[in-house]
Amino acid sequence: MAGAAAGDLPPVVVAGGGIVGTAVAFVLQRSVPVVLVEEGDFPGLGETRDAVGILKAAVGHPVLDAFAQCTWAFAVAQHRHPRSPLRLTFARLDGHPGRAAFVDHLLLLDAMYLAARRAGLRLLTRTRVMAPVLAGDRVTGVRVARAGGGPQATRPAADRPAGHPVEGWDDVVPASALVLAPGPRPESLAMDGLPRGFASRFVPVKDVVIPFRLPATVETPPAVFTRRSLIWRFALGIEARTLLAAARLEGDWSPPSFDELVALVEDLVERFDLTAEAQLDRVRTLIDLRGPDGLPFVGAVAPWGGARGLFVAAGFGLEGLSTALGAAHAIAAAVLADLADRRLIPGR
Repeated sequence: MAGAAAGDLPPVVVAGGGIVGTAVAFVLQRSVPVVLVEEGDFPGLGETRDAVGILKAAVGHPVLDAFAQCTWAFAVAQHRHPRSPLRLTFARLDGHPGRAAFVDHLLLLDAMYLAARRAGLRLLTRTRVMAPVLAGDRVTGVRVARAGGGPQATRPAADRPAGHPVEGWDDVVPASALVLAPGPRPESLAMDGLPRGFASRFVPVKDVVIPFRLPATVETPPAVFTRRSLIWRFALGIEARTLLAAARLEGDWSPPSFDELVALVEDLVERFDLTAEAQLDRVRTLIDLRGPDGLPFVGAVAPWGGARGLFVAAGFGLEGLSTALGAAHAIAAAVLADLADRRLIPGR
């Protein structure tokens, strides 16, 4: 059934407007009303904005590969659509042609967001989800606050879910379920309703991305390499005459010191006989959380002692761009099954 036919069903609240949260809202809005809550001015302007923009058709684990195939199919369909602004630059992935692509990741996010918006998605910006409101162990609402301050200011009627009164909207949003898609924000994984010690199951990871300027005589056909060593990943062709080398490290999110950067560059030069100029002034550090056993947590938390109606999509370990839409379908299936079990929507 379409979201508009959901009647008086309170919305599903999705907390986090990054690539994963936007994908979850996009998939769920086809079936139920959704409110997407974003702390910034617009979805995608947090950590998602800093992504390199490498899309992979396979990530290296059966679960993640299934997620990646879903995102890949959507992106390719957008690429082929004459009215879509999204275009892919296809690349080799570990020697396999056409299995990776360079993409404007914000256009990919926008494609999902705009489709969801047309279907009735409501967006709250500059707003933070503070905690679920529980009746017993069941989510019945979400407490929100103005990001960086106290309770949020009153929103225009157009930004409130259809069918819900003005009262209570300033600090509590009625909700049939809450999906947390926090990206690299472990504090969101420690709020009320989550299992004890849940946040401690996630590990900080970072990519230290170092651009290298290549000699003019070197050709750079589009290619992505993920299996050259335990920590190093490479991309050619995103920028002309530039090799992007990313060291994937875990344990903390602190940017490397100058001495640590020099050590990383020396390791690259010695290990791969690299003849290129490191552009240390353009180094950037990307951050995320890695989930339990190296996989994202995608699903309900009730089986682990959390509240019913509370779901988490987190711990993507910097592979959220490639796996977002597949993970979103998995979360949506779990949410809709929960709502059907409660007879809030027809059984699926």
